[in-house]
Amino acid sequence: MKNEQNNREESVTDGLHTVSYVADAQGEQELISGSVWQPVNIVNRQAWEEIEEHIAASKENVAQGRVSCLHYYMIANQMDTGLLAKYTGQVRCLVRLHLVPFIFRRLGRKTLDRYAKVFLVSPEDLIQGILKEPVYNQE
Repeated sequence: MKNEQNNREESVTDGLHTVSYVADAQGEQELISGSVWQPVNIVNRQAWEEIEEHIAASKENVAQGRVSCLHYYMIANQMDTGLLAKYTGQVRCLVRLHLVPFIFRRLGRKTLDRYAKVFLVSPEDLIQGILKEPVYNQE
């Protein structure tokens, strides 16, 4: 496969630098910029669509009062309760309890500060239930 013949369609990476190995004219492997394997782009696109569906469902659950805003932030930042517990220095069962709106409203300032620090939001945003962009979308 020659470098000139590679089909480099826009991928999910949107500006992130990627590299691929291709065979040059002498048959030796070399690195080129971009992805030359279209199935990778398709799978990545499908994965991000799935993530966006989970985020939308979480927003809906927060709006309906089924879960606290921590659920949205956890899903939007691709975390589970175990990972969030590790980031905040808590046990997993406490994080699960904090996903319940009734219990979340009773959290102390120190606990809210822990969550706010992880999600790069203010404790007031958490208290008010303001849903901001995920960490990976923030500049």
